[in-house]
Amino acid sequence: MTEQRIAVPGTSNLRDVGGYRVADGAVIARRRLYRAEAIVDPGGPSSYSFYDAEHDAHYRSLEVRTVIDLRAEAEFTRAPSAWASATGGTLHQLPIAEGGEGADTNFFQMLLTGELTAFDATDMGRFYVALLEQRADVLGAAYRLLADRSALPVLVHCAAGKDRTGVFVALVLRSLGVAEEVVVQDYALTGVLRPNRVDASADRIVAAGRDPEIARVLFDAPAEAMRFALAHLTERYGDAAHYLTDRAGVSAADLAAVRLNLLERPD
Repeated sequence: MTEQRIAVPGTSNLRDVGGYRVADGAVIARRRLYRAEAIVDPGGPSSYSFYDAEHDAHYRSLEVRTVIDLRAEAEFTRAPSAWASATGGTLHQLPIAEGGEGADTNFFQMLLTGELTAFDATDMGRFYVALLEQRADVLGAAYRLLADRSALPVLVHCAAGKDRTGVFVALVLRSLGVAEEVVVQDYALTGVLRPNRVDASADRIVAAGRDPEIARVLFDAPAEAMRFALAHLTERYGDAAHYLTDRAGVSAADLAAVRLNLLERPD
């Protein structure tokens, strides 16, 4: 599954979401939907990947027309996305504050202060369920952009390309009929491409008198977390498509258009 990764220097989690087979035998077309971490201009916060003009040809080769930034407004203000300028795509800010800087769900800060003493895969799954329920309008708005053929290819990102992006991409894949375990594996690939990310923050954690291991899951992409979120979709809505129509404001026509735009029949 690591063949999904697109090797653009300076990035570690840029991927083509295409290539997955769906239940009826169709395949998600390549070069229609990308997922990634944020890139920011040089001099931005060191926690981000940096745009490098030397690699403009790589960025432009993606032929991106639309960039969706799911980060909170505070995150964007502190470190504006460079994906739109790098690729030439039109930027859409669709902020999901949860999990970002200053949010009540800034779990990293809560672990540092001792407000949280542990954080496991089930906690991560509960966080994803909260995103689904509290930010359905944003997820629906992002999904509707995929219904516009002229907006494709679309690149969607958050900060690390893991949580907010992971939930959105999982919705897209499940709504198209990709098998649940394949969706889980796509999500978990972030942990393969960005391993041991907690190590970069270990000094801060130790300085706060905490053990870095308590934050390991927070920086990882545990399969159990996505399974937990997908189980919620099934139990509450029946499937991802019904979540999108019943909760996220996506019409049946939008669903049909996304299928038409993203699926193709293999030769």
